[in-house]
Amino acid sequence: MRKYTLISILLVALVLLSGCGPALPEGCEKGDLKVGMVSDVGGIDDASFNENTWAGLERADEELAVCAKFIESQAQADYEKNITEFAEQDYDLIITVGFLLGDATAKMAEQYPDVNFGIIDFAYDPPIPNVAGIVFNVDEASFPIGYLAAGMAVEQDSDDPQVGYVGGMQIPPVEQFIVAYEAGVNYYNEQHGTDVKFKGVYVGDFEAPDQGKIQGNSLIDEGADVIMGCGGKTGNGGLAAAKERGKLGIGVDVDQYNTLPNEKDILITSTMKRLDNAVYSVIESLINDEFPGGGLYIGALANGGVGLAPYHDVDVPEDLQQEVSDILNAVEAGELDTGW
Repeated sequence: MRKYTLISILLVALVLLSGCGPALPEGCEKGDLKVGMVSDVGGIDDASFNENTWAGLERADEELAVCAKFIESQAQADYEKNITEFAEQDYDLIITVGFLLGDATAKMAEQYPDVNFGIIDFAYDPPIPNVAGIVFNVDEASFPIGYLAAGMAVEQDSDDPQVGYVGGMQIPPVEQFIVAYEAGVNYYNEQHGTDVKFKGVYVGDFEAPDQGKIQGNSLIDEGADVIMGCGGKTGNGGLAAAKERGKLGIGVDVDQYNTLPNEKDILITSTMKRLDNAVYSVIESLINDEFPGGGLYIGALANGGVGLAPYHDVDVPEDLQQEVSDILNAVEAGELDTGW
């Protein structure tokens, strides 16, 4: 009789468990919206776009009924595997970070049509019903910053002013920064009758600070007065070279004054790309049954999705500050072409 009772109890327990679905991830509570983030290869601590995206998920975790987790991709071969890990755990929303995850996200979204996806820096044509593209008009901020960089290069070396950049991979989201940055330099030359030169290099990697530093030093050897680091840890290497050589720098994605303590005092400003605000808004839209699947979230000057960080420690002449402010207003009003 005792044996029969024990077996019965075990069977009942199995039946009950089978109706409970997958176990909740550690730290999650029943009823939470489960949101997973799959990073690009730069790592969650890149002081740039991965880290800023995760900040948006952390905010959602704190302020909304959301349980947020991340998986770091060590190589591009990890993308599909990492997305699948979240999908198989029945996550409600998976955020993939960066242009390079475009193919993997599309493939997994087709395999898991009941899972919602958001992808940073990618817009599908034709659209995918369960995927929201999260894109940014970063050129709207990069153009006035190019103008600013040119003005500051003239302040540093009026005889041979030069503006440079150290880029990661040559992909559209990075090119969008740099094309508009160069256009801003050219616009400064048109307005002031100057000949500020523009040059730079793509390293081909987002996780190569040593190479970024080597290329930054090469640009400085050629006369660069201002270096923009645009490409995760690789770009940060370019800023490290600027710091060591007594030159000025421009950050990207976040206000890198707050994320690069060693280089913060040489940063004029940063081209801010508010990934944290964007992913928070997309998560909130899913909670409110307004998820833009098959559509886009567009971060722009007008909605605070992109912008300029404060000038902090670098002394920017007041007349140049006013010119940059006027240019920002003109770009937002559609009165100036950013070159992108």
